[in-house]
Amino acid sequence: MPELTRGTAILITGTPGTGKTTISRILATELRACYVDPKTLLRRREVDYTYDEKRKTRAVSLKRLRNRLCERAARTDHGLVIDSHIAIETGPLPRLVRAIVLRCGPIVLERRLERKRWSKSKIGENLQAEILDICLWDAVENYGWNKILEIDTTETAPSRVIQLIMKDMHKKRVQRQPKVDWLSSLKRKGILARYLE
Repeated sequence: MPELTRGTAILITGTPGTGKTTISRILATELRACYVDPKTLLRRREVDYTYDEKRKTRAVSLKRLRNRLCERAARTDHGLVIDSHIAIETGPLPRLVRAIVLRCGPIVLERRLERKRWSKSKIGENLQAEILDICLWDAVENYGWNKILEIDTTETAPSRVIQLIMKDMHKKRVQRQPKVDWLSSLKRKGILARYLE
């Protein structure tokens, strides 16, 4: 069983609804690491974020978030598992071991986001982000392909996702290109235009 050490982290990233929180919590338990959700890491009483009324979401201060992650990493013996759709530039502390990018087929993802009772515009924005690989390319831009593992969670049980992550942590070989191609898949099904309106 691999373990994280003090000052290291794994980032679980991906479009909302791909399973980040479920996988992050299980992985943190498996690795005896500290689970970190940036939304709760920043205190509401401080001016750490602004609120976007139109999109009904918070925008955090990345500088303060990095500072908080650094503080938490220095205090945690077994590293951090960070649950965030933002590809956070972590810096030297915590040192990022892996960025796991979770993916989900747009048809299934749409149902998951509808269950959250999100607005149609917010669902549409997130579906487009998933189709256009936004979280994947943000992670690649910040960390390079050598730290990326991309996993399709559409029909994959959380236990299997954890197995894939653990197996990947033992390997030296790394992913070199995207594994998921929603654009081609939706085009073949004749429904791509519906998602890109």
